[in-house]
Amino acid sequence: MQSLKAIARLYFIHIFAFLAVAISTYYPPWDIILSLLYLLVIGSEARSLRDFSSNSRRLVILTWQAPGILLFLLVISHTAIWDLSNYAYFIMLFWYTALVPMLSLLPGIVWRGWPLYYYILLALPFIMTAYHFILSRPARDVK
Repeated sequence: MQSLKAIARLYFIHIFAFLAVAISTYYPPWDIILSLLYLLVIGSEARSLRDFSSNSRRLVILTWQAPGILLFLLVISHTAIWDLSNYAYFIMLFWYTALVPMLSLLPGIVWRGWPLYYYILLALPFIMTAYHFILSRPARDVK
C-alpha cells in the first residue's frame, strides 16, 4: 500500500509539472525555473523512499518510469505499423515536457543526422531512473 501511494504521488507530481511547465513556456525564464523545481521536488520525493525496502524502491521507480521506457522501446524498435516509432517519440516529448526546457539549453550539436537533444530525450527514462535510484539510497552510518 505504501508503494502505491508513492507511485500515485510521483504521477501526480509529474502530471502537474507537465501542466505547469507547458503553460510557463510562454514566459521565457519560468519554464526553466519550473523544470528545475520539478527536479528538486522529484529529488525530495526520491529521498522519501529511503525507508522503503530495495524491492519496493525498484517497483516504485520502474513503475514511475514505465511509460518513458515503453516509449523508448517503441522508438528504437522502428515499428513500421502505423509509423508507431515516430508517434512514440512525439508522445515521449509530451511525457517529459517537465524536462524539455532543460533540453533547450543544450548546444545545437548534430550527430548522425539527429540533434543532441534527440539522444538525451531517448536517454531520459534511464537518466531519471538513475537520478531517483541515487537519491533514494539509504544513508550510510557515518562513524
